[in-house]
Amino acid sequence: MIIIDEHSKISDIIDRNEDAIEIIAMINSDFKKLKNPFLRKIFAKRVSILEAANIGGVSSDKILSELSKIGFSVQYSHTAQKNKIKQKTKSNQMSKKKTITLDVRPILESGIDPFKEIMAKLEEISDKEDLLIINTFEPIPLLNILKDKGYQYETTRPSPGEVHTLLIKEETNKRTQSIPSVNKKDWSFEDAEKAFEGKMTKVDVRHLEMPMPMVAVLEEIEKIGIGEALFVNHKKLPQYLIPELENRGFVFVSQGIDDQNINLIIYKS
Repeated sequence: MIIIDEHSKISDIIDRNEDAIEIIAMINSDFKKLKNPFLRKIFAKRVSILEAANIGGVSSDKILSELSKIGFSVQYSHTAQKNKIKQKTKSNQMSKKKTITLDVRPILESGIDPFKEIMAKLEEISDKEDLLIINTFEPIPLLNILKDKGYQYETTRPSPGEVHTLLIKEETNKRTQSIPSVNKKDWSFEDAEKAFEGKMTKVDVRHLEMPMPMVAVLEEIEKIGIGEALFVNHKKLPQYLIPELENRGFVFVSQGIDDQNINLIIYKS
């Protein structure tokens, strides 16, 4: 029997037993968003029990304990207090820049993921400004992406059900920094196209609203193996996808078609 622990992904747990959705939702109101299929698809696939515990302000052992009641074999941890201590030490790094506030709670209440609005606001603000996101939970998946883009963050909970996340851009990583290339083989697009001829899965994400293109690509690359590739039709080079590809051991080549079309070939490094 498979044993789950604080590092187990929420999506894997739900796949094994959909009753886990109700169990987790009962622990904290923040987790009720897992009942929304759209938000579940966005968050659950990339969030572990430990990250979910941080989002909901509870211990990972609390979640594991509840899951054990519906048949899961669990391995408990004792890291909850450590996590709280780490979060408190972040308050010493508070930025002195001007703070721009973005309250995404109304967006979430309408059943829409605020990823697009947050990304747009980050592009809009200057290097002399920080962004304060007001939410009902800590946006762990978003923070994992932004850490690779040179952002630090601080999370506070001024009241029950209200989470403030301050995003701080490090001075050494300006927004004008060029997009890093993760193509370690230095292949041209034509080289990759020839190498993976007949071995590529194709996906067109141009019709999808943000952040679904990124979600769709991340789902598809999990299905390709060594010697295979994913051919993506996209509207633009997906900047926030690039660090995720590198973290997962993938490289890519691109071919611009016009201002609204670009092709990508993604494969294992």
